[in-house]
Order: sequence, then structure tokens, then C-alpha cells
Amino acid sequence: MVHTCKVDNQGRLTLPAEWRKKERVEAGSDVVVTVDERGLRVQTARQSLHEAQEIIARRRRPGAESPVEMLFAERRREAGREERRAPRR
Repeated sequence: MVHTCKVDNQGRLTLPAEWRKKERVEAGSDVVVTVDERGLRVQTARQSLHEAQEIIARRRRPGAESPVEMLFAERRREAGREERRAPRR
């Protein structure tokens, strides 16, 4: 979908109403603006998070442990080490 938007004299543009309604973007909503060699892209924070999750999922090896599970396992190991070092009462 392509939309043409006008830029005002302060550099502001109006996001298409159809997109704002679909993505529940209201006055005061935060959006993520990405600028790179291809141009400018506007996403909701939810869209940006979903994109990041997809990138990570594509890079994960099949059968590899989830990064979240790896973090939990490390926290459990650290808690065990701290427990063993703690003075006994």
C-alpha cells in the first residue's frame, strides 16, 4: 500500500488515517522511525518488536535452546552458587 503525504513547513507529516486506525495509533502514541539507505520507515512499537522477534527466530538454529531458557538456566546456576557460598546458620 502506498500513500502520498504532505510535509508541512515544520517538517511534520500526517500518517494515513487508514493505517492509524488499523494500528490503533492515536494522538500521543509513540511510533518507531527507522532511517537507513533505503529511506524512512514508520512502525508502531508493536510492529517493531514483532520484526525484531522474527529476525531472532530466523537466526536461531533448529533445536537450539531458547535465549530466554538459557538466561533462566544461568540465573538458576548463579543462585545455586550463591546458596553454596552463603554462611550456614
